[in-house]
Amino acid sequence: MLVVKLISKRPQKHYFLFFCFFAEKRRILDSISGEFKAGQLTAIMGPSGAGKSTLLDVLSGYTSSGFHGRLLVNGSPRDSRTFRRQSVYIQQDASLHPQLTVSEAMNVASVLKLGRRGPEIDEVLYSLGLLEQRDTMTSSLSGGQLKRLATALELLSNPPVMFFDEPTSGLDSSTTKQCVGVLRRLARQGRTVVCTIHQPSATVFEMLDQLYLVVGGRCAYSGHTANLLPYLAGLGLRCPPYHNPADYALEVAGGEYGDFSEELVKASDNGRCVMWTTTYTAKQALPGVAGTSAATDAAGRLSRQSSSVASSSSQSEVKPGRCSRQKLTYPTTFWLQLYVLIKRTFLKGLRDRMLCHSRLYIHLVAGLLIGVLFLDIGGDAAHVFHNFSLLFFCLMFLMFTALSAMILAFPLEMPIIAREHFNRWYSLKSYFLAVTMADVPLQGVCVCVYTAVVYYMTAQPMEPLRFLQFLLICALVSFVAQSVGLLVGAAMKVEHGVIFGPLVILPFTIFSGYFVIQRDAPASMQWLFKASYLKYGLSGSMLAVYGYGRAPLERCSEDYCHFKRPDKFLHELDLDEGNYWLDAAILFAIGSVLRLGAYFVLKFRLRRFRQ
Repeated sequence: MLVVKLISKRPQKHYFLFFCFFAEKRRILDSISGEFKAGQLTAIMGPSGAGKSTLLDVLSGYTSSGFHGRLLVNGSPRDSRTFRRQSVYIQQDASLHPQLTVSEAMNVASVLKLGRRGPEIDEVLYSLGLLEQRDTMTSSLSGGQLKRLATALELLSNPPVMFFDEPTSGLDSSTTKQCVGVLRRLARQGRTVVCTIHQPSATVFEMLDQLYLVVGGRCAYSGHTANLLPYLAGLGLRCPPYHNPADYALEVAGGEYGDFSEELVKASDNGRCVMWTTTYTAKQALPGVAGTSAATDAAGRLSRQSSSVASSSSQSEVKPGRCSRQKLTYPTTFWLQLYVLIKRTFLKGLRDRMLCHSRLYIHLVAGLLIGVLFLDIGGDAAHVFHNFSLLFFCLMFLMFTALSAMILAFPLEMPIIAREHFNRWYSLKSYFLAVTMADVPLQGVCVCVYTAVVYYMTAQPMEPLRFLQFLLICALVSFVAQSVGLLVGAAMKVEHGVIFGPLVILPFTIFSGYFVIQRDAPASMQWLFKASYLKYGLSGSMLAVYGYGRAPLERCSEDYCHFKRPDKFLHELDLDEGNYWLDAAILFAIGSVLRLGAYFVLKFRLRRFRQ
């Protein structure tokens, strides 16, 4: 049975009983139980593959399927949706946005989690020793500073329960000591702080309050760290003098002194034995911990910060003895989330100068090259088929550039989405809309630049309405291609999306009406033309340039020009009965449906990502 105590005036408990977890028909956690308490720093330790991270994923609610057992909060069945309001989970890979400064990242988190930019930001940064780095880009922070920033972002909402997966991974001994000291000070404020830790030094091990040792998916010890050696000695396992107790415990768990796993599990009753857990109160003095000057008085600063945030965070108070059943809502409204996320995404795009400038330059240079290659052919009746190829290439170019830009939108940010969405920063709907809308200005500028350059240099009809109609069709084809990119990116990993993305749009190209006219195709394949969005794009662009009563082409660079009349040329291509506005409406509908599909695929993949 696992117990987690939340911040409150009275103790509160969270249990799990005879808990098992399965993955791929393999039992990872086996009838495990335990107890965690508020005001304490509890470390989950064990050999590699013992199930530490799996246990933390399940306890935090990050993994919500594949297990059975009883999970209780304050003696009542745990409502996982409500528990997410009262806890945060900071994973080992603290993925953050590299294009933002520390201050900007904190401001975004503050608005999304509290609905405002509050004075708590400086308090938290000072407490975690990050105040001097507030104007530093996240990409320039050290590993320890990144982990502290990830903690600071979640600390703004004053969560009663905090889970950390390998918070000291990749840190040197000094930074590790500072990191664990921060976690201990957070626990002293009355929080339940649970972390997994791989192999702490003797000094770091003494800073831990409780140890939960896992061996083969079962509990080998649950109790105070000071009681670990007496517990092992009672089983005939005596730690050598001057030996790190944490190392010795891991060596025993790893079988270096023989297989004692059954004896350990039996002695701890697989986590149900609490005789080694000493009574602990948050009033105990905190031993001195080496750290930065900003961290030496952090306890008091954090205490004041916790009090100030508690008034704006309804989740910090829960009535003792029962689990809160409040409706799960986000701290801020959908529209505020959308505004903040659009602003953040747009700012990131602008600061990624390589991507931003390269997209603009590619469209400009490509437009100039195509313009020179097809110079002044738009009004020449002898080159109508060349002009037809030009219009098709314009659509193809815009389709591939839009697809490539969006196909990486989700895969690269999946760890960030998973963390922020799970910790209730925002709804998935607001994030999805923000990502899709923030790219509209840049893509719109790129389409306008390319279309204007090509249209003018190739001497297409200089009529404002025809140009705007052609521009609209190009923008809609780009819109659909972006939607395809979002769908592929939401469904596949980066390496798969880059390969299969172009293959996905290949059928649309084949049945666009450029290579084979629809009326000449076999009857059994006619429907494929109607399913190709590029067919509607090509039809709309041809109607914009040649349709709706355009006057006969006056220029003919050869002795005889068969297609001086634009309507005759459209009839040859089986486009004379087309409807421009219907083509535009169908393109918009296809793009909208694909984006809706991308949203649901992303939602499904996000669930799978957490499993």
